[in-house]
Amino acid sequence: MLLLVAPTALAHARQGEAAPRLLKVATLELPEQDDSQWQQRREQVLQLLESLQPDVITVQRVAQDKSRNNRACWLAVRLRYSCDFVTADPPSQPLRQGSAMLSRLEVVEDGVTLLHPPGRYSAAGMLRVKQGEDLINVYVARLWPEPDEAAIRRHQTSDLMTWIGATADGLPSLIAGAFAASTDELVSSSPGFQPARKNPGERVEPPSVAGSATRAHGLDVLFQVKHFSGVSLEAVKLLPADEAEGPAVRLGVMATLQLQDGTL
Repeated sequence: MLLLVAPTALAHARQGEAAPRLLKVATLELPEQDDSQWQQRREQVLQLLESLQPDVITVQRVAQDKSRNNRACWLAVRLRYSCDFVTADPPSQPLRQGSAMLSRLEVVEDGVTLLHPPGRYSAAGMLRVKQGEDLINVYVARLWPEPDEAAIRRHQTSDLMTWIGATADGLPSLIAGAFAASTDELVSSSPGFQPARKNPGERVEPPSVAGSATRAHGLDVLFQVKHFSGVSLEAVKLLPADEAEGPAVRLGVMATLQLQDGTL
């Protein structure tokens, strides 16, 4: 009788197990607004994101004109995501540059800070999103100063980590962005965070970023190892339909992360 009952009890236990608490975060860089490539392929970008279904999308190097039009928020409207534009530029400036944060999850709080020394992309943003019963902080930053000097990178990274410490409220947090530092420098300057691309067994090459150097870590998602484990990482790219379209367009990466049990 014990041999008959044990498998049944095990099956019931498995049925009662909670589903994994997963979060999908993409960090991208899109073709320029006035680039013919963007006009020709934005519907393909939209279809690709619809198929991937990221919970949060961050977009680097976003330009917004006086009418508040930008590529990222165009996608958000079509995807039915929220869109937060993060910039250090004043509202009076005709063309403002920064990053964008798109979410299909409920946003319960947001914030912006400036990283020093100030520059064209020196604003960092934060969304606190609700995934099921969990609250999660998603930060976006472009730690790629102009000029790209080690002292400036360290200062801006230190500013970001201080801001995270002041705003995270002990909740699981991650950073989606573009990183000019080498992987070793990035890991040492962001204690407690793990680059998704550094996971053992991952084979996703660093996506190309405008102006990137070979030593640069590039686009990635950094997650707190005490709160998350990495499940998978995939390249986000548009594959050409035929040879006439040219090579694949690499847009970024998407990390699928799992919240650890007992996180909250």
